[in-house]
Amino acid sequence: MEILTVTATLTYWIPSSHASRSSCPAGSDFPPGTISPYMLVPISKSEPNKAFGGVSTGIVTPNDKCTIVDLKVPDYVDGEPTLLKTCTLSFAFPTAEQAAPHTVGFSGPGHFTFTGYLTGFGADDSTTYNNQPILGPSPPFPPPVIVPGSTYTIATLPCGILPGSGGQTVSGALCSSDTSLQWFQAGPDGDGSCPLGFFVVVS
Repeated sequence: MEILTVTATLTYWIPSSHASRSSCPAGSDFPPGTISPYMLVPISKSEPNKAFGGVSTGIVTPNDKCTIVDLKVPDYVDGEPTLLKTCTLSFAFPTAEQAAPHTVGFSGPGHFTFTGYLTGFGADDSTTYNNQPILGPSPPFPPPVIVPGSTYTIATLPCGILPGSGGQTVSGALCSSDTSLQWFQAGPDGDGSCPLGFFVVVS
């Protein structure tokens, strides 16, 4: 997968002194400059023409609801083009206790798919199951199982963001055939708790 795409405001982490990491899952201590999604958009196979719009809490249900995740990767980081830099997409998934007061709901064996869309294309308030962004490469080696209490690398690939583009959206849909999931998309510093949700690190 080339990672996912749309237009919007970049969300960066400014280090926070109030978030303790001692009890958070390994791998969730994200560096400054980590990118958070600017939009989560549910879609539903059973309601294929319904537009749910943007939400703060993603939802996945078996063989029905998926959530499209939009992130915007800049074309320059610290004055250097991101074209040939590496973008690592992670999913930080603390337990409900670690994520409190943020929402985490999970039920099932933890099998998920992550479908990538073409770079530069992402979901918006009008997106439906029947009107998804243009398909692109998907993560070649996603984790086989995702369960609470760990941080998972979904994909590590060249960023491929064109210089002078002003940044591009990278986007993909999280779905499952057997597992229900709800998560509040927190910031990379956890917003007072453990980080929760999707993040991209450019290196």
